[in-house]
Amino acid sequence: MIEFDDVTLTYPDGASRVTAVDSVSLTVEPGTVTCLTGPSGSGKSSLLALAATLIRPDSGRVAIAGSDATRMSGAQASELRRRSIGIVFQQANLIASLTALEQLQVMNELGAPGSRDSRGAATARATHLLEAVGLADQAGRRPHQLSGGQRQRVNVARALMNRPRVLLVDEPTSALDQDRGAQIIEIVLELTASEGTSTLLVTHDAHHFARMDRVLRMVDGVLLAADANSDRNV
Repeated sequence: MIEFDDVTLTYPDGASRVTAVDSVSLTVEPGTVTCLTGPSGSGKSSLLALAATLIRPDSGRVAIAGSDATRMSGAQASELRRRSIGIVFQQANLIASLTALEQLQVMNELGAPGSRDSRGAATARATHLLEAVGLADQAGRRPHQLSGGQRQRVNVARALMNRPRVLLVDEPTSALDQDRGAQIIEIVLELTASEGTSTLLVTHDAHHFARMDRVLRMVDGVLLAADANSDRNV
């Protein structure tokens, strides 16, 4: 679960500060996708960064999978990210020298105790996820041998490799045409349901809103219902 409780985040701006996230409260339940939209500079990326425990708010509480991230040390937050948070980046950022299968397998090696002993299970998990995103027959291919849509599918599968309880997805369709973008959204929805993750997804593409469990709009750091014509917070 993702929980924001009256969260405010500001950044320095000369002699003053600018508010990026303004008194936001939000809960994303397991097995659901909450879509976040809004103009550039509205605070969407800051909200994702807070959920990823990459930054801390000025005030309020951010809880990830039941753990209060605002009270954690840097090392504790890093361990929480490794254990409980999957991130789908806007660009796939795959490692050029690794095959699709290896892109997932390497996630097992990132600081996990006993990772060497769990390599067999990690390979089985990676194979299962590639099958889930429709790339079982592409497991041995490297990024340059995959299409943009296929690379983004690997990106999604990689984010789920360590069975995270929270999935953060940043503009996953921005570099894809409408059909391939729709396929990626469908994969995120299906895997959110099957894996039981709490998914927060940022997109500007209104074509996908109807498929989401919830759609929210961010304006000047304030979170609004997407169909609201007023400045009603949620």
